[in-house]
Order: sequence, then structure tokens, then C-alpha cells
Amino acid sequence: MPPAVPARARLERSLPVLGAFAVGAIAYGGLYCFPPISVALAADFGVNRTLAVLPWTVFLLVSGLSSPLLGRAYDIFFDRQLLTAGLLLLAGGWVVVSVAPDVSTLVIGYGLLLAVGLELVFVGTTTAIARRYAGVAGLALGLAYAGPGIGVAVALPIVTQLMAAAGWRSVTAGFAGLSLLGLPFVWLMTSGPAILVPARERASRQPAAEAPHAAHRELPETLHDAREAHEALHETSAPGAVAAAWEPLPPGSQPRAAGLRRTLRTRRFWILFTGALAIGTVDEGLFQTFLPNATGRGIPEGIAATGLGLESLAYVVGQVTGGALSDRFGRRFVGLGVALLMALGASAAFLAGGTTPWLALGGIVVHGFGIGATIAVRSAAFSDVFGGHSFGAIFGVLAVAYPLGGIVAVQAGALSVDRLGTYLPVLGLILGAIALWAVALAVAGPRRHGLRARLARLPGRRPA
Repeated sequence: MPPAVPARARLERSLPVLGAFAVGAIAYGGLYCFPPISVALAADFGVNRTLAVLPWTVFLLVSGLSSPLLGRAYDIFFDRQLLTAGLLLLAGGWVVVSVAPDVSTLVIGYGLLLAVGLELVFVGTTTAIARRYAGVAGLALGLAYAGPGIGVAVALPIVTQLMAAAGWRSVTAGFAGLSLLGLPFVWLMTSGPAILVPARERASRQPAAEAPHAAHRELPETLHDAREAHEALHETSAPGAVAAAWEPLPPGSQPRAAGLRRTLRTRRFWILFTGALAIGTVDEGLFQTFLPNATGRGIPEGIAATGLGLESLAYVVGQVTGGALSDRFGRRFVGLGVALLMALGASAAFLAGGTTPWLALGGIVVHGFGIGATIAVRSAAFSDVFGGHSFGAIFGVLAVAYPLGGIVAVQAGALSVDRLGTYLPVLGLILGAIALWAVALAVAGPRRHGLRARLARLPGRRPA
């Protein structure tokens, strides 16, 4: 009979991913039903497309501006409390949206409560999983990020049917109750021994000879050989950023603030920041404009909504597949390959018409797989290059990029259709953004010098 302790340890290492999956599905499932909700509220309030997408534009803006502060908070406070606060803010935001008398109130609900709530969930999930699976975070992040894709895929067709029968206000009120159901999964995601980051005061008081031993005592028992795996797989980013989360700190060092400042002064950080901005343009640009563009080109609304649901499922497959493949073959190789897939899928999705709905469905599915894999590669690459004592704050700053790119795409689509009567200019914007991300990843992404040999040397691993 196999011993019980290793099995229990494996279970404890799996629970955070399961909890993150469920929390992501609940948080994102309602929010990314905004395309059909925006069509319904525009008809209800009698406003044009530019005004109808204003709540989402403010949502993206506040998400981006708040992410550095929230990322910093995850370096200081407990993740369980912050994630709980995020879900409570989501519930409150949906209540405000469900009773909104006009667009300005929707802006408050989406742009304040829902934006901060989702960003707390997003940053908290990413930092928690990246720290618990340091060095091999690609697959773990891919599985965690599959939750939002499943949530959106399940919610979109249900929401489309419910809004036809009960209206968008009843649907958004239901999302408030659903947010509260995510609270037990926050406990699951944060259960088990804490992931300890050496505090600045403790590091400064330790004698030099005792610092490595003290750091070793803080390693959680459930992450066997985590330090060895992390140091073997991580590449130090240029110059000065701490790249090993468990690396003992020299006496008198100031890891959090100094690490963040050094990182922000590197060219590599800003190249990857620009690439992340491009990903936001690609993702939001197609997701928010596909349904109105497809219906405008003669594709039935039901088929277009089905396409968005299929894209979300493909996003899940892309997250898991892209994350796992990038762990094995490298972030650059996999990232550049799926960038080409995204370009092909986006072109087919935008250019298909009423006589070729299959082309639109195929294109949106290919794009969904590509963007899912791209986001998994992006997050794992950030963890590889910038992972360390200040990763929460660094990732919080990086997280500003995606909403900014999304704002550009959403507003470009609304202005394009209101003034030109077509969404086609958005396709050019998306293709340019894909090329920009590919260049950023090729120039500044993590390298794999000797990765296969280093993997073979890890405890319990055999050569590939």
C-alpha cells in the first residue's frame, strides 16, 4: 500500500489550482458576458455604441490603474483576506448594476466596484499560483486560467437565453449571488501552509552566517524541493531584479521596494510591458466586437453567441496546452507559434459573412485557442523573468498593460462603427498588436539555455 503522506502532499499541492479555477470561473463568467449585456442596455437606454461601451472602458481603465497598488498589497497582506474582499466587491458591483437607472450608474458599478473586485481576484490568483509553483508555473497557471474560460463558455449561452426572457437586470442580480458562492473556493485556493516571503525587517536583523539557514527554515513542507526547482529553472532578469523567490537576502537589503525600482529601470521590463499591452488589444478587440460585427455582416445572433462560447472553450484548451508546452519547449517557441494562429483566426472571424458562418466560427475558435495559450505563456514568462520577493508589486505594474490595450481596442471599435459603419479597422489594429507582442517576446522573453539538462538534474526527474 502506498504511504499516505505523499498522497496527502500531492492533494495539498493540487487544491490551490482547483480553488483558483473555480474562483476565476465565477469572477469572469459574469463580467465577460458584457457583449450581449451591452447590446441589451443600449436598446433599453436608447444610446449609441460608444456610450454603451463606456462602462466597460472605465472598467478597464480602473483595473489597470489599481493593479500596481493591489499587487503591492499582495506582497504585504494575506491573500485569503484580499481575495475575499475581491469577491465581496464583485457582489456589490452587480447589485449596483442591476438597479442602475442610467449609464452613469453603470459606470460606477463597472468602473469602481467590479473593476477593483476583479483585479483583486486576478492579481491574487496569479501571484498565489506563481509562488506555489515557482519555476514550473506554466501548467499550473494554465489550469488556473482555464477557470475564466470555462466560466465564460458556460455563462454566455445561458445569459443570452435568460436576457430574452427575464431582462439584463435580473441576470446581473443573479451574478451578485453567484459571486458569494465563490467564497469557499477562496479558502480552498489559500489552504495549506503559507508561502513565506522573507520580510525586510527580518532579513536586516539576521547575521550573514544565519541568513541562508533562516530562509531555509521558512520553506513550506508541502513544496518539496521547491527551492531547487525554482533556482534550476529561473533565469535572472537584467540587471538587478531578484529572480529566485527563495534566494537568501544579504543583510541590510531592501528586497521589495529596491527590487521593484531596479526592475522598472530595465529595458526588458518595458519591452514586456508593451507586449502585454498588445495582448490586451488583441483579446478585447476581438471579444468585444465579434458579436456586433458578425451580426452586421449577416451572421445570425445565435450563431455569433455560440462562437463566443466556443472561443471560451478553446481559450481553456489553449491555456492548459500552451502553458504545458511552454514549460517543456520554452516560452518563446510556443508563444511565437500561437501568435501566428491568432492572426489567422482573427482574420477569418472578422471577414466571414452570412454565407460563410462556419468560417467565422472556425476563426473565433482558432483565435480563442491562440489567445488562451498566449496569456498562459505571458504569465509564465513574467514569473520566469521577474519572479521573486517583489513579484506581486512587479506583476501589479505589468497588469496595467492589458486594460490599457483593451481600452484602445474597445474605443477603436465603437468609434469605427459609429463613424464609418464597419469594424474592419479593428482587424488591422489586432494584427499590428499581434506582431508587436511577437517582437516583445522574441526580444525580452525568458531564454532556455541548457533547460533540458537542468530539468534532468532536478530531484525525481529523468532526462527527457
